[in-house]
Amino acid sequence: MEKPMVPRFGLTIDITPRGLPFAVVAGAGGSLAIWVEAPVYAIACGVFFVTFRVGVRRWRGRGF
Repeated sequence: MEKPMVPRFGLTIDITPRGLPFAVVAGAGGSLAIWVEAPVYAIACGVFFVTFRVGVRRWRGRGF
């Protein structure tokens, strides 16, 4: 049985969109995948990180 992947207490993960339109970046990533014959999942990870800003912060205390 697999355990779900959840953040621990005291860990904040922020995912915010950048100014780039997702459809344009995804289309460019799809074109790149076809052109270089790369696996789609490899290009999808790159497109995700180009389109979204992912930040991880760690804090202490309960903050009530």
